Amino acid sequence: MIKSILLWSRPYALPLAALIVTWIVISVLTPTFRGEASVYSVLEGFSLVGLVALGLAVTLIAGEFDLSVGSMAALAAIITVLTSSTGLIGCIAIATACGVVFGALQGIVIGRLGISSLVFTIGTLIMLRGLTYIFSRHEPIIIENFEITDPLLERFWIFSISSIIALFMFVMAWLFLTYTRWGREIYAIGGARNEAIAAGVPRVRTLTISFAISSGCASLAGALAAARGGSAAPQNYDDLLLTGAAACLLGGISLYGGRGTVLNVAFGVAILAVVVSGLAARGTSASLVQLVTGSLLLTVIAIEFLAGRLVPQKAGVRARRGRSRRMAGAGG
Repeated sequence: MIKSILLWSRPYALPLAALIVTWIVISVLTPTFRGEASVYSVLEGFSLVGLVALGLAVTLIAGEFDLSVGSMAALAAIITVLTSSTGLIGCIAIATACGVVFGALQGIVIGRLGISSLVFTIGTLIMLRGLTYIFSRHEPIIIENFEITDPLLERFWIFSISSIIALFMFVMAWLFLTYTRWGREIYAIGGARNEAIAAGVPRVRTLTISFAISSGCASLAGALAAARGGSAAPQNYDDLLLTGAAACLLGGISLYGGRGTVLNVAFGVAILAVVVSGLAARGTSASLVQLVTGSLLLTVIAIEFLAGRLVPQKAGVRARRGRSRRMAGAGG
């Protein structure tokens, strides 16, 4: 029982340790970052960066990379404001649906043509940003009826409506990736694409689902942010892609595909939220926050690299010792 628990928790050991150490250090340096307020601020990070990182992680697990998530979030924010007359649920649903449809189209094109997702999504990143400026007429826009945004401003202990929606999406993504055939196909395509395709896993369908989830999550994040803030600007979320990617890497999502879980993403988002919220409470500049985040990311990557080198070496030493004993026994 204990051995199985240790084996299950091994992929989460490093991000969990990084989260604990980071939280302790930030709490010591920032006395105001303690108690319910600190937990609330960390959970709030899941409603924007968390959702983007969640969708991005799905494409990474599939062995792809969606560079358009920041532009998709910005466009969804504009769509949310423009359709706010349909009500809070209506405008968020419309913006999210647009993201899902666009992501699915991206996946179909990438899957059928067999082109690099990095190359293709650079184009869609630029295209979506252009649409954002066109729809907003190159200036920030606001929701005229602020009353529809009131529910998103309510707080329920350490939760808000936005963080509850984000956490619900994390649970649904975990169930999807773990217990559905489509989720297992995403891991198969990302881990060993040629073998998976030879075994009958459909590449186009799998990539379509992956990119639909990615764009859908980014759209939901942008829609929630716009609805809560009551406004949207075409230049928003330029750095959201890098922040989401950093959260995935901090949590242990592999850039090579086929490895990582929703829990890894959650740990990465929590680490990033602790750093950003804690240093912001101290009045730290954004440049210093980026410096700390980058240094922490490099540290985690270095530890993972060293651990990956040491484990095979130890395994090789044990194997050589075992062979030596068997040869000695045979000679005796």
